[in-house]
Amino acid sequence: MHKKLPAAAYKQSVHLKDGRGVYTFCMCPGGTVVASQSEKDTIVTNGMSEFARDKDNSNAALLVSVAPDDIVGDDKLKGMYFQRELEKKAFLSGGGSYRAPVQRVGDFLSDRNSTRFGDVLPSYRPGTTFSRIEATLPAFVTGSLREAIPLIDRRLNGFAHPDAVMTAVESRSSSPIRIIRGEDMQSVSLKGLYPCGEGAGYAGGIVSAAVDGIKVAEKIILS
Repeated sequence: MHKKLPAAAYKQSVHLKDGRGVYTFCMCPGGTVVASQSEKDTIVTNGMSEFARDKDNSNAALLVSVAPDDIVGDDKLKGMYFQRELEKKAFLSGGGSYRAPVQRVGDFLSDRNSTRFGDVLPSYRPGTTFSRIEATLPAFVTGSLREAIPLIDRRLNGFAHPDAVMTAVESRSSSPIRIIRGEDMQSVSLKGLYPCGEGAGYAGGIVSAAVDGIKVAEKIILS
């Protein structure tokens, strides 16, 4: 990045032919990809920018919409189990030592193994291991990514740069379960509990979680 240019932010989304959506999330200008797992033997990635936003790379999660029918089974917690399965696969794909699996975008789009880095070096600690993204994500996700990345590149030239690095897996964008609440914003099964925000399944980001919290607070004040 040129010293006279500020860190650049972006937000992109596309709708694919099958109706599935793919979009960037939690974009961090001049940031770092960080470890965010909460369970043993799993890998979860997230992103952050320090105040100066002056690191070498920018990063964003690239999310693919997942519908209930995409996950086998009738268990009410099947979304959580699906999420956990991806995180465990990422751990194994990275070599089982908490190193995250990575693949160059050019190699991913060309369906080949990555053997070297180019102009972009990963920022994830404690380290990374070359691995095909298919080893972590299901076919409907990788297929959607291969269709979406070139489409986004048409709008944002360089998004599909062959040396860009994909790091798996970002699986905590939104809650896979929802605590059902009534019109009074209280849990329908436990009165006095006001589920809100991302963890309760009512938001998909910092701003929407804050707005949901305000709605719940207003309901409590007026009750």
